[in-house]
Amino acid sequence: MPENSPTFRQAVEQCPDLGMSAWQPGLQALGQNSQRVRCSDTRRLTGSVFLGEALKEQYPGSPRWDYGIGWRESRREVALWIEVHPAHTGEVETVLRKLQWLKWWLAASAPALGDITPQDRSPFHWIATDSVSIPKNSPQARRLSQSGLRYPVRILQLGREEQST
Repeated sequence: MPENSPTFRQAVEQCPDLGMSAWQPGLQALGQNSQRVRCSDTRRLTGSVFLGEALKEQYPGSPRWDYGIGWRESRREVALWIEVHPAHTGEVETVLRKLQWLKWWLAASAPALGDITPQDRSPFHWIATDSVSIPKNSPQARRLSQSGLRYPVRILQLGREEQST
């Protein structure tokens, strides 16, 4: 990631598909789903965007990803990507199609956001709307791991490597 990378807000505002009104402070863009994200230091949250809503007119039939959030690390801001979706084996392919679309969209239409998306670890998170019903040794769990999408969690814990619950 370049040293003079844009902030999350700047990257959102530089994206022609999103523009200045898509960025929201903190986790506001997540609405009720903001309760599914916890962090010990909320000052590290630098904003959020509801991609699914902001992009519905430009990409009406596309499997749009739900949310992006900005997160301040020690020397940089990064973009993290969150999909809130039922987490059972029958939904894995749907979420993987959404992930594939997100990666395409970042490369094709949102290069500044792509630039601040970490490459050294998976920035793609799946938050389960209810219980997680994907056995960890299943073919679907292996597909998630191979895709770079983290195993679904009920609550996303930011600010520590381990996520749980």
